[in-house]
Amino acid sequence: MEPGEVVDAVHPVGVAGAPEARMRGRPHREALGHLREPPGPPTVAAGAVEHQQRVALPADPGVHADTADRDRLLSRSHAPYYAPAMEKTPLAVQLGEFVARLRFEELPPAVVDKAKAFVNHAVTVGLAGADNARTAAARRAVIEHESLGPRRVGAGQGATLWADGTRVTRAGAAFANGVAVAVNNQCDSYHMLTHPGVLIVPAGLATAEGAGKTGRELLTALVAGYEVQCRCARDFIPSTPAHGFRASPVYGILGCAATTARLLGLDARGTGNAIALAASFAGSLIEGQRTGARDADFAEAQAARSGMWAASLAAQGFQGAPTALEGDGGFYYAFTGSNKGDLAYTFTGPPRANLDEIVADLGRRWEVLDVKFKIYPTPGFNQPVVWLASEMTARHTLAADEVEHITLEMNYLETLYPSPRFPRPPAPDGSGFGRTAYMLAYTVIAGDYPVLERNVEDPRDAGASSGAELGARVAALQRRVEIIGEVGRECFAPRLTFTLRDGRRVTGEYHGRELMWDFARDAEVLRRFVPGLPISAPRYDRFVAAVAGLDKAPSVDEVVRLTLPE
Repeated sequence: MEPGEVVDAVHPVGVAGAPEARMRGRPHREALGHLREPPGPPTVAAGAVEHQQRVALPADPGVHADTADRDRLLSRSHAPYYAPAMEKTPLAVQLGEFVARLRFEELPPAVVDKAKAFVNHAVTVGLAGADNARTAAARRAVIEHESLGPRRVGAGQGATLWADGTRVTRAGAAFANGVAVAVNNQCDSYHMLTHPGVLIVPAGLATAEGAGKTGRELLTALVAGYEVQCRCARDFIPSTPAHGFRASPVYGILGCAATTARLLGLDARGTGNAIALAASFAGSLIEGQRTGARDADFAEAQAARSGMWAASLAAQGFQGAPTALEGDGGFYYAFTGSNKGDLAYTFTGPPRANLDEIVADLGRRWEVLDVKFKIYPTPGFNQPVVWLASEMTARHTLAADEVEHITLEMNYLETLYPSPRFPRPPAPDGSGFGRTAYMLAYTVIAGDYPVLERNVEDPRDAGASSGAELGARVAALQRRVEIIGEVGRECFAPRLTFTLRDGRRVTGEYHGRELMWDFARDAEVLRRFVPGLPISAPRYDRFVAAVAGLDKAPSVDEVVRLTLPE
């Protein structure tokens, strides 16, 4: 369906009576009024055979362990177990092989450039979020329980807290730094509902610092982890919250395990076990987002810890089920309701996925290039709305007083966050999750939205600090905004139509790829954060240069060191 094409009818979405959004079209299975229950898992075949798997451990897996204890562990963890006969190589095994064999020299230049952008973006927004109260709370908790002594940057036990400098456990550093990345909603985004950089970059930097890895080794591991997460998530993202789970930590733990395994030097079998163990450790409920509790600020960071532990346990000889992802009682059955590719919802297209696509063209097709970047302190679906509104206001010199009505068309799932199955009740003024109408109205009046403002997510959020006059103008224009959730429209592809009081209409739209920036473009945009960073502008310039030179750096120490104030 082409953007803007009218299908079926226009009918209300969300809670009855909510004035902010309507829906155009009919999402899959909604005609039934409920989600179709997937069939139960089939009985295990009678031809189940006995398997014995062994992990070929690296000489130095990055974990200190007594040799005798490790030998006893291996003898127990690799005892024979019963499993169904496998007609094809399990997904975790194939992904483990991809991660282990990936070589920096084989990465396309655009992929290397994107990996540098991941680091630059995550650390920059993490520094901007360093003084947030929830970041400070996470940092205090980690320091209280996992501090490792004198401050220093470099190889050895533990890793460094950005902006603070305290040496803590690697998992603790990934947790506290990950909260800083997540807390203002300015992280990266893959297909709207997953945010790899909140988990993979903090975990990767912490592991690379502590293990004394080179910049190239970090970049390669980041690409591997992003690719695992994005491929495992791509077609299944909307179905996961429909079953009560938050997609970003659920899929992010897989990529985090892959990145950590790569940096620990695990071979293909060990990496496959790390991914399988991570699949078993996955979870994170959407109930907090549905009801207004902000546990999501910590969800990815906690998943990062678990992903790192999955890799560390695999390094010590623990194994996961080879079919942990696609098995009858595995990851996809648990988190999407089907291990056969049946989907509850899709952004576009039919409600069916092919699990073989997860590993198709590994090393040739790069999902990492589809990752988008967010800079505004608000959920991802608002980002292109603010960008488009700002561009149109400037291009057409639109004045808010001349605007009679604004129509915003978005993907229908962007208007029913976190899921059509569990939508957030609107605020008294009709605002839904993310306050899209508020963000749009503010941008039209002010010309842009400040990146250093508080996160605007919950309908109760006041939004940007403003005087009474500006606040009144925003509220008045907000009442003239109509939001239509459209089935078949890509996510991050809004269409805006301004109807002016003189009868003219001005229309503009995005197509979903506008925020897929390279390193240079992202670095340019991130300059807007400099006044709010805990480091000086010259020091930040040196940080960006260090990230740009990671492919030539003998370690990641300079990148980490430059996050600390002078």
